[in-house]
Amino acid sequence: MKIALECQSLLLQDSLHRYLSKYLCNIEDCDFIISDHLKTAPKPIYFLSFAQKTLPFIPERLLENLKDFHQKTSQPIRPLIHSKQDQELEQEIQALLIEFTDRLLQVLKKDR
Repeated sequence: MKIALECQSLLLQDSLHRYLSKYLCNIEDCDFIISDHLKTAPKPIYFLSFAQKTLPFIPERLLENLKDFHQKTSQPIRPLIHSKQDQELEQEIQALLIEFTDRLLQVLKKDR
């Protein structure tokens, strides 16, 4: 299991670096990315947030969850997209979902 870290929170990034040091590598060589913000990436993203109840974490439990995530994302999946037009449509939908999620989080944060 090879992991890359992409966190906006420097505290979270440093904590994860300490707990997962033997699994870390650069993004090009990783199996998946751990992130605290949504973004598009060429690799699967394990998202950490209070909203999804993945923060705060116990290091042992996080490692178990990461191993499960790795196992699920490393299984071969038959491609459902066949044409370039379908790929462009999927990218457009994914961008809209990310934008919607960001706006929703902003609204939720205002209410707190």
